[in-house]
Amino acid sequence: MSKSAIERLIEFHDHLKLAGYGGRNKFEKAIGKSEGYLSGALKKNSAIGSDVLLEIRTMFPELNMDWLISGDGEMLKTKLSINKSKSTETRPRIPLNATAGTVSIALSGVKAEDSEDMPVVVAFSNYNYTLIVKGDSMEPEFHSGDEIACLQVTQSQYIQWGRYHALDTSQGILIKRIYDDGDCILCKSEAHDLYKDFKIPKKDIYNIALVVGLLRRY
Repeated sequence: MSKSAIERLIEFHDHLKLAGYGGRNKFEKAIGKSEGYLSGALKKNSAIGSDVLLEIRTMFPELNMDWLISGDGEMLKTKLSINKSKSTETRPRIPLNATAGTVSIALSGVKAEDSEDMPVVVAFSNYNYTLIVKGDSMEPEFHSGDEIACLQVTQSQYIQWGRYHALDTSQGILIKRIYDDGDCILCKSEAHDLYKDFKIPKKDIYNIALVVGLLRRY
């Protein structure tokens, strides 16, 4: 008898756990569900709701959704994001909707609640952390579900104005093309018809990082 979608989801979690991800509680929180969701859904043989599928696709872009839903193909689209054989070194992976200050906390060596330690993505060059993109404000350059690698900028004179940067601000984490504007930073989206340019005071920015890599799973 073939496995159900919820059984395959548990199998994916077990795969993550072997790579050092953590227990079920952390996984359930990551997909927007409360503690005990997996056990309860398995007991009832429940289908996975569309809202959960969307969260899974956003938070774990390496997962093959066709495999999860129907069992077709392999579990992973790529093995780049979980590669134990290459290195045991890790970098924090942070969701774009994480709370303000999360990047700074993660980079200080203190475990941030909104981030997770992941094995180094060997496809990227030097970077400090990755972000999972959520939303369409930077399309077509970045799609929701993309994983981008970010290199921390330590001094303002090294900011490469006009290029894409990740900003950890008092209002949350943003990915924008940025320009110097005195005491502020001017932020531009790619979807200009939907999202207007805006400014952020430099004093409200905790961390700035240059986007140096992109991993997109098709």
